[in-house]
Amino acid sequence: MQKYLTVLFLIVLLSACNNNLSRLSKHNPSLGLSHAQNTESNYNIDLSRDAKFTSKSFKYTDTSGKEKFINDAVKDEVTGEMVSMVYLNEIVVSAKSQNIPERNGVIRLDFIVKIPSILQDSRWQIDMLPVLSRGKDTMHFNRILISGEEFKRAQEKGYKKYEKYLRSIIPDDVDFLEVYTDLPNLVLFLERNLPESRVMAGERDDDLITAFGVTEKSAVDHYVKQWLIDRNNKRKAEKEKYFYKYVKNPYLLGTKLDSVIQMGNGDFAYHYSQEILTNDKSSKLFLNLYGQVRDINGMCFELNTSDTIAYNVSSMVGFIDTTTRYKKKIIERKATATMAAFIDFKVGKTDIIDTLSNNAIELEKIKKALKDVLSNEVFVLDSLILTASSSPEGAFALNQSLSSQRASSIQKYCEAYIKGLDEEIVSYELGTKNEIQKTSPLSEVNSLIIQKTIPEDWDRLRILILNDTTLTNKEKLLECFKIQDLDERERAMSSYKREYKYLREKIYPQLRRVNFTFNLHRKGMVKDTIHTTEIDSLYMNGLVLLKDRKYEDALAILLDYKDFNTAIAHISLGHDRSAEEILLSCPETAYKIYLMAVLSARKGDEEQAVKFFLRSKELNFSMAYRGGLDPEISSLIRKYNLNKDLFE
Repeated sequence: MQKYLTVLFLIVLLSACNNNLSRLSKHNPSLGLSHAQNTESNYNIDLSRDAKFTSKSFKYTDTSGKEKFINDAVKDEVTGEMVSMVYLNEIVVSAKSQNIPERNGVIRLDFIVKIPSILQDSRWQIDMLPVLSRGKDTMHFNRILISGEEFKRAQEKGYKKYEKYLRSIIPDDVDFLEVYTDLPNLVLFLERNLPESRVMAGERDDDLITAFGVTEKSAVDHYVKQWLIDRNNKRKAEKEKYFYKYVKNPYLLGTKLDSVIQMGNGDFAYHYSQEILTNDKSSKLFLNLYGQVRDINGMCFELNTSDTIAYNVSSMVGFIDTTTRYKKKIIERKATATMAAFIDFKVGKTDIIDTLSNNAIELEKIKKALKDVLSNEVFVLDSLILTASSSPEGAFALNQSLSSQRASSIQKYCEAYIKGLDEEIVSYELGTKNEIQKTSPLSEVNSLIIQKTIPEDWDRLRILILNDTTLTNKEKLLECFKIQDLDERERAMSSYKREYKYLREKIYPQLRRVNFTFNLHRKGMVKDTIHTTEIDSLYMNGLVLLKDRKYEDALAILLDYKDFNTAIAHISLGHDRSAEEILLSCPETAYKIYLMAVLSARKGDEEQAVKFFLRSKELNFSMAYRGGLDPEISSLIRKYNLNKDLFE
């Protein structure tokens, strides 16, 4: 009878809990989400009347000579006395959109989460998730968890039950014989039948056998509590099962709760602050609040999504000067292009073999260079200087002869290629009716080739030795360069066996090369130089980065220009002093004067900030509206009523 009464009690209890949670569906409640107001303090702006640099009353003279007295007091229409103005913060704001500033590459969002009293129950937990939309991307902020007292106690009770379950599991590092065997009887058996056994000391010997044929291993296995091993393994395998059995509502990580305000009507309000890094999609942000209610039994009720609130993010990028920037460029009539090729020859031979070493690759490089130069639409070839050099191995006279003959072989190779290239280009022009007028047939280019040789390139060898980081005894090798006779010099170097071996294997191959020097001039150009301008692509790339709010990257490019846009990058990163130095040298515009007002406000110089702001309005009245977007200026507008002319 007692069993059935207990079951009946549980059914009634669960039914009561479910009904309690299900009543929410009748009221269809939702969480409230609204903007937090007057967050200038988040940007380190001193609004106190006793701030160090605050001027309570001062005079401003506009460009027409008219004087205006600025103060934070107004004339009482009844008594005629000047009285202080006190601006009261708004209590309730229904606007779904708010203007907020971006400072130092960071946007700070402040909003109020309101929980109606109907959602407050000691047995419930409210789980709220703010989700920010920025372009196509979404960002989940840390969740807000509000737990009732009974819910919290039930949660803690569940964890205690689970901890008790975990303590019932035998750890893996226990002594196996001590825990999992009938140790007293095992010891007694071994003492009587296998006194030589050292299994209790951790040394097992499966060859030990009793007089009646029982091995040491069989004896130990006989006294093992297999039921205990099986039970422990089962408990380890079912840890997750029992966690969810005992813990209906696990603790959630990554939660946040800044402050709690209890409102007069029984609702709760939570002030939530979150900083995010800016990017190119940060001009418009949207925020929603998702939530659910859980009871102590793990039952959930999904709340309606809150209304969407929006943020219009103001930044200094709106002041960017987008004027295309040009840079001066000097165009020379003459130009030079060079390349090097490493053609290998057999010992004592001068004919070119394309299958030897890397010759095939090097020859392709030569042909590509020739074709690129000769088919270029901008430049015309004046001459091609072909310089062949060799290493110092062997006699100088032989090297001189080989260098000359090898240079001739390479020249002939080039001439043969150019001849074939001539026919190819002529065929292409005829096929497409290309109107390019050639000053001379390509077949005549061969006469422009000038052949030179460097039998033994000692100058380059010296440079390679000095620059090599592996070679040892460089001093001894360089001492040999003082020997005037080149053959004797080379023999002296060969006396250093290890170093000379390294020279032949690593350094000498770099001396066997052919240098191509193409002397060119621009088609149709008569003067030696022309001065022109072109778009400064580097600077314009900096502007793109600045518009995308990648301030560090933009400043890295704009830093050397020290112009208005450089100042914007500095201001956006909080480099106020650097920005001010640059702005002082910039032409006077409404944008410049307005930014000077921002910098003055950041320094706490209210008088100068107000004067700069009023001056910027004179130059461009739209600055009056811009001032409401920046906390540095909007606080001054409210304090001194600087935009009263908007309503006159």
